[in-house]
Amino acid sequence: MGFVRKTPAGTFRACWRDPAGQQKSKSFRTKREASAYLVEMEGSLNRGTYVNPHAGRTRVGDFAQQWLATRSVEARTTERTVSLLRAHVLPKWGDWPLGKVDFMSVQEWVTGLGRDLAPATVGKCYQLLSMILRTAVQARLIAVNPAEGVKLPRDRTREVKPITISRENFFGKLLPAVPSRHRAIVCAAAGAGLRWGECAGLTWSSVDLDRASLRVVQVAEETHGGIVLRPYPKSRAGVRTVPLPGFLVDALRQLHTAADNPDPRTLVFRDRVGRPLRRSNFRRRVWLPSLVRAGLLGQVVDTGPHRYRAVWPDREGIEWSAEFTTEREAVAYVAAKAAGGMRFHDLRHAYATWLVTDGVPINLVQRVMGHEQASTTLNRYTHTPDDYAARILAAFDGPAASLLPPTGETAPDEADDEIGDDL
Repeated sequence: MGFVRKTPAGTFRACWRDPAGQQKSKSFRTKREASAYLVEMEGSLNRGTYVNPHAGRTRVGDFAQQWLATRSVEARTTERTVSLLRAHVLPKWGDWPLGKVDFMSVQEWVTGLGRDLAPATVGKCYQLLSMILRTAVQARLIAVNPAEGVKLPRDRTREVKPITISRENFFGKLLPAVPSRHRAIVCAAAGAGLRWGECAGLTWSSVDLDRASLRVVQVAEETHGGIVLRPYPKSRAGVRTVPLPGFLVDALRQLHTAADNPDPRTLVFRDRVGRPLRRSNFRRRVWLPSLVRAGLLGQVVDTGPHRYRAVWPDREGIEWSAEFTTEREAVAYVAAKAAGGMRFHDLRHAYATWLVTDGVPINLVQRVMGHEQASTTLNRYTHTPDDYAARILAAFDGPAASLLPPTGETAPDEADDEIGDDL
């Protein structure tokens, strides 16, 4: 049972015991304030929501280090978290006591970040701070999370739809433009819907060319320390068996033959010295130049002997051009300077869209895509085809035409009018 006593200095001290039985106290100018505070403390003790009023003195930076040490996440996730902490969170909040962080200060910080950073980056910084403060609430260091309800800048990049390539453009333009030794990995993304990490971590032991199927059980994860092969995919549903279309089987057979009967533990897609492919290198050296050669990113035109005109758009949509003496130089320059263009991951989007538009049930598409929820497949990985209007009309025109009465046959209402029915 708590009590209030007067101190020699003339103030009033509220005294109580915390859940561990330790004596706690806090001084006030009047007895009324001390009594009211004591009632509040005893009420929180009874409700199980007690927070030590002195615990909020812990600095955000110190608690963030404790929080970081208790997390059990992938190495790449830890790297991203530490980077955000050092660059954006701790410079602002590191020296703040947890109990001094308030809603308006967090909102002001988020608004300030929005002036210099992309909305997606601002969102990640906010989520990181909010997770730390939420853990502080669970640790009974603060009563509430002051970051709850903060308004974030709108991320308009999410409104930009992925580029879904048609099968005609994939087989007729993109695939021929990809160097022959890399066509199989492009086919794996478009013909099996594999993510980059699933492609980079695929071994020959998971590929059955005779049965035309592959098993997704391992992924490659890039970190600052190198590429780590993780013996499990993104989610439980990510472990799956995917049937292989003929063009992908052919591409894998060619790769298998070129590898001269490789060890089953060998990676299917690797660099020239046998190491796992790195996404950034593949994008810069293979993917973007292939888009340029296919006419899907900028344009390179042969204007005469040893003259090539390179044309590309920047982020503002302004078109630029330059002259080069070799096609290779022109392609490399457009690949480095042009904004936009398909991502490698867009082939996965195309794979799902092709299946859905061909009438494959969504639950089957969900299964081969490795999604936990069918809503993910519908909302994120399927897109409206260019000929959607014709498809909708075709769904009605055929059946309706067979049910309509022959042209010239008198309708019942018209027959009634002819006999003078004025109802």
